[in-house]
Amino acid sequence: MANNFKYSGKRITLAPAAPVASGALCRVKGFVGIPMTNRVAGESVAFALEGVWGMTVAVQGVVPSIGTILYWDTTTGALSIGAANDDYPAVKVVTTPSSSTGAFDGLLLPQGRPYGQEQS
Repeated sequence: MANNFKYSGKRITLAPAAPVASGALCRVKGFVGIPMTNRVAGESVAFALEGVWGMTVAVQGVVPSIGTILYWDTTTGALSIGAANDDYPAVKVVTTPSSSTGAFDGLLLPQGRPYGQEQS
């Protein structure tokens, strides 16, 4: 058996450059995930990289359907339906978002390269 295995990677510890809120999807040091606790800038936090989580998306007249991939928009710091060249695939929609609040359940996607920078 390999003896260089460290841990599952379901969660990692990061020290964000800005405050983070527990349970709120965010991007820290290139990872898109969910902080497990509130932390101020520079404090280490357990950061979930997988699982299905309750979250919100700005609906703006278009409600994404189940199975839609949402992107972390690096310009706005929020989820979006379309992707620009520097946006990260972040979440797959599991339940239909509310047309009034944008609340839905989303599956965190594996960490990858930004849109437009995928390997060919």
